[in-house]
Order: sequence, then structure tokens, then C-alpha cells
Amino acid sequence: MKNFSPKHNLSRSHTRITVLEWCERKYYLNYYDFDLKKRDPELWRQNSVLKRLKSVEMWIGEKSHFLLSDYLHLFQNFYKERDANPALRDEQVQKIKDKIKTEMEKEFETSKNMDFSDYDKFFEKKIGLSEHFYGEDIDDKLPEAIAKVQENLDRFMQSTRNTKIHGYFEDGYQVYIESPREPFRSMNVDVSLIPGLEDVSVLAVPDFWVIFSDQNFLILDWKSGKEDILQDQISTQLKVYALKKLLKMKKTTLDNVTIEAYEIYLNSMNAYGGKIQQEDIDFIISKIKSDIETQKSFLQEGDAEKNIPLDPDFFHDALSEKKCETCTFREVCKKFFK
Repeated sequence: MKNFSPKHNLSRSHTRITVLEWCERKYYLNYYDFDLKKRDPELWRQNSVLKRLKSVEMWIGEKSHFLLSDYLHLFQNFYKERDANPALRDEQVQKIKDKIKTEMEKEFETSKNMDFSDYDKFFEKKIGLSEHFYGEDIDDKLPEAIAKVQENLDRFMQSTRNTKIHGYFEDGYQVYIESPREPFRSMNVDVSLIPGLEDVSVLAVPDFWVIFSDQNFLILDWKSGKEDILQDQISTQLKVYALKKLLKMKKTTLDNVTIEAYEIYLNSMNAYGGKIQQEDIDFIISKIKSDIETQKSFLQEGDAEKNIPLDPDFFHDALSEKKCETCTFREVCKKFFK
């Protein structure tokens, strides 16, 4: 039998851990489909399509990040060029809003007309919404989706956060803006300084960060989903970003380094986070190690370098009918896991 193996060693990311906590079977189908390929090639082809589909809500989040990134890059360039023409700025902002609208309309139409069983055609486009795959009539959701994406930008533009960011540009601080259309360009975190993580990859990148000085940094991450009104602590995701910044400085202790990190919910512009403390860094190092050990428990011999999964029977479902009913992978899951 042909040897099917992963292209990479074990990795840890916020999304990957969230999927594992959500449903072990979804984790298997999403990250170990090479194992599915040797067991059922036809289901693997269908699963390969499902992996690339998005729900409408996920699509709105993706496009909100695209549009906000386009807007921030636009103004970063304006300040670099010292272009003070307000009319030109307004015109360019409208252009990027029109561009995202056209982009969404074209993608929606492509998805609506897609024959998802024609694998060659699908992988030529690589565009699709899970609702269309499952035959749902969602025509009425397109205008609403476009409006939500554009309203997220409008709300941001009217916020004090936008004013502060313009100030960073104007004052000439070094500002990094993530390009979400190229999501894997700079995600790798160098964890070589942390014992026990030699055979794994840690992936994380914030949406926006500012270097005020070589000892003072600000990290911002945009959130387009439902706001957690009970959130009163710095999230693990923000702590990973802070650790990444320290590791780039070849250290795991803050000493005299100041890092502030916030998650910004675009539907309200509420911010959650604060100043990173050493206990946050110590916690996230421990959390990453714990997450890696949990992931290793699903691997043959716990070998992160080989990264070969256990038999599918070891992967359990979400124990929630509601989660299963809306899962993108539900068609393959029902057929594969008996």
C-alpha cells in the first residue's frame, strides 16, 4: 500500500486547538485527511471540498478582515506619501468598499452555480459556501452579508480606535498590518527557546501591531463574531501574540518590555485585553505545552515529528446534536464514522 503521510510535523494554532476542543472527528477530517485518503479515496475527495468551504458567517468574518486590512494599508500609504487630499482619500475608501461588494457578489454567484461533485471545476475556483453545498436557498443572505462587512468598516472608521491608529501613522511609528489574503506568510512562531517544543510548529499572527520603541509594543486583533460579554481577562490568543513578540527578541521574560494587547469587536468596537504581565507569558508557555501533549495523544506513539494519527475510532464526536447539524463536515462524517 502506498505510504500516505503528512507534509508537516505537528503544529499548534488557535484555530486547530479550537477545532479539537469542538469535535475530535472534525479535527481528524480537517487535519488528517491524508489518513482518510488511504481508507476511502472517494470520501477523501469530497472531504477535500468541504475543507475549503465557508459558512456565510465565516465568509462575513473573512471579508471584514480583508476590507479592514485594505483600509488600513490604504491610509498607511497616504501617510507615507504625505497625501493630505481628503477628497482623494474618501474616493479611495469608497473604491475598496465597492471592490469587496463586487468580490462577494461574484463569489456568491460562483458558489451558487457550483457543481461540488465536479472536483476539477471546484479546485479550479476553490470558492464555495457550505450552505450551497447542502442545497440551502440563501439568496436573501447576500445583501445582508455585504451590508455587515461594510458596516463593520463604517463603525471602525467612526471610532476613537481609528483616530488613534491614524495618529500612529502620522507620528511615524512602525506599524505592521496583517495581509489576511496571504494568511500563512508570517504565521510561524520561533519556539526554539522553549524546551519540549523542538518537534512542533506554533502558528500565530495578530492583525495589527505597533512598535513605539524597542521596549514598547501594542497588539490589536479584530473580532467579527459574537462578543463574549463575560470576557474580563486577556485571551490566550493575545498571550500567544505577546509571546511571539518576545521570542522574536530572543527572550521569554518581559523584564523592561511593555506589551499591551487587545481584541477589538467590530460589531461594537469594544476592546478586551490589557497590559501583558510575566504571569501571562508563563501561563501561555504552559498552555502551549499542554495543548501539544493533548494533540500528541491522538498520534501513533505520540510522535509529533511523524504526525501519524491513531485509528479513526479513537476520535469521538462533538456530543452535541446541534453542533453536528450545522457542521460543514457532517455529510462525510456520517458516512465515515459508523
